[in-house]
Amino acid sequence: MTDTKLRELLVVIDDHYGRARSLEERRADTQIYIRAFGTIPDEIVEKALYTAFTQCRFQNQLIVDWCAEIKKLLSAQQPSANDLWAQAAAAARKIEANLYYQTHGGFIAPDGRKLKGEDFKKENAKIFAALPMVVQRWAGSPADLSEIFSSRSSADLRQFVRPGFDRAVQDAPVESLQPPALPGGAAPAQIGGGTA
Repeated sequence: MTDTKLRELLVVIDDHYGRARSLEERRADTQIYIRAFGTIPDEIVEKALYTAFTQCRFQNQLIVDWCAEIKKLLSAQQPSANDLWAQAAAAARKIEANLYYQTHGGFIAPDGRKLKGEDFKKENAKIFAALPMVVQRWAGSPADLSEIFSSRSSADLRQFVRPGFDRAVQDAPVESLQPPALPGGAAPAQIGGGTA
């Protein structure tokens, strides 16, 4: 959230509750809001505030309802456990194929280049690094991810492996559900730093 939007929303909060806060209370609230919402986009913070107004009757309890609404909005934008499972399965198939070539002497590409075991090892690391952090933590390594999907039947995966995966996704912080950022990608300006 940008500092301009924070100031604007503080005025909206005071207007909504019909009570002007003292300078000390406003400073304390500002610090809390900066820590809680500093990296969240303005649109989400503002939308969550108006939803929180419908539930919260007391200004002192606003932060709790506001945080809950923001969490709901952020989780709605995240990939589902099914999406992450499909990504993990697709990555496991690619890694498994690369592991085969890595251990069997390499591969001659259609253009005549000879790809060696090290090339496939690097490719597996790239495939694994492109997965969301929660999937990486759950699987452990590229070889472990391949092992999980290749050594079990689909019934075993559904019955024994998938519940643990779903729990890991459910318990994961929201940030770890997104794929890693691309190198050189700039984030929008936020309170406390960032790039513009």
